[in-house]
Amino acid sequence: MFYYLANPYGGSDELRKERFEKCCKAISILLRNDIKTISPVVHNHSMTEVAKDWTLEERQALLLPFDFSLLEHASGMILLTLDGWEESFGVKEEIKFCEGRGIKIYKITYDEIINDIDKLKSLLQG
Repeated sequence: MFYYLANPYGGSDELRKERFEKCCKAISILLRNDIKTISPVVHNHSMTEVAKDWTLEERQALLLPFDFSLLEHASGMILLTLDGWEESFGVKEEIKFCEGRGIKIYKITYDEIINDIDKLKSLLQG
């Protein structure tokens, strides 16, 4: 059993780096609290930073199907509601994917993961 962590990623290089780092911090807290979670942002950011020649269109066309292949096997999607999540193309697509397949979505803020992990634990158990 594992959860899929979704969060916005796009934007400037600086914004993508900030979102990646928050995602890494969130994953570390989740794992320390025995909430097994996979993050495509953690995986994909590293790869696209090394392979800098990927266009936005390639990232969307190639990475979303990969992300969905993980998401379809997850026990649910934890949605990390960083600024911009409501406008994020990827997050919108992940939400549609979940809704179309009856995958539960658990919304949580970054501050809640950092300061109140028990709230998420309660959501996951409920």
